[in-house]
Amino acid sequence: MPPVMLPAYTFDFSWVQGSLPIFLQAAFLTLQILIWSAVLSVLIGLITGQMLMSRHAWLRWPARVYVDFFRLTPILFQIVAIFFLIPIVFEVSVPAFTSGVIALSLNFGAFFAEIFRAGVQSIDKGQWEAAESMGMPHVKTLVRVIYPQAIKRMLPPIGNMLISLTKDTSLISVIGVAELFNTAQNVGAGTFRQIEVLLLVSLFYLLINLPLAINAERLNRRMNVAR
Repeated sequence: MPPVMLPAYTFDFSWVQGSLPIFLQAAFLTLQILIWSAVLSVLIGLITGQMLMSRHAWLRWPARVYVDFFRLTPILFQIVAIFFLIPIVFEVSVPAFTSGVIALSLNFGAFFAEIFRAGVQSIDKGQWEAAESMGMPHVKTLVRVIYPQAIKRMLPPIGNMLISLTKDTSLISVIGVAELFNTAQNVGAGTFRQIEVLLLVSLFYLLINLPLAINAERLNRRMNVAR
């Protein structure tokens, strides 16, 4: 049987000029999702990480259940579940944008909690004992002694998590948020140039993530030099 010859594919980017404003709006929306989710997930992770290290079981166990649930279940399931459950449980109408930010924040907050926990626990116990011998309160010891040392070890995983968060913003397209990936699907369906659309969207994600990666690496080197 003779081999089947497929026609050569011809790239066509003539549609880009007309669709560029839509992609710029989608990129701005993606940045909003990223910023809100990053801030909230870091705060959640910071608080939960401390709860994981608490001596009190009534603080430690709820934090562990939360962290394990959001780390061990698919984020896509979490996004859809939160989008449908919030209106049912709380009887309020929540925009898809807000539901998506909540889901991403809770998911990445669980991972940040483990990063903060591991970073703090990596510091030698002698640091705690020295601060305690000087009469320094627990919170003050954390802020002025432990975290300044631990943050140097946390920077690489924190930077990686922020890059992953940028990529995972595409998942909330499943609930109709018009971020970059959702917009790419719509434009690709209208222009029949799916390959070109995906190449353009990958460029947008690269432009967002590249500064994050460069600055995270630069900050990591600076803090390591300052040791």
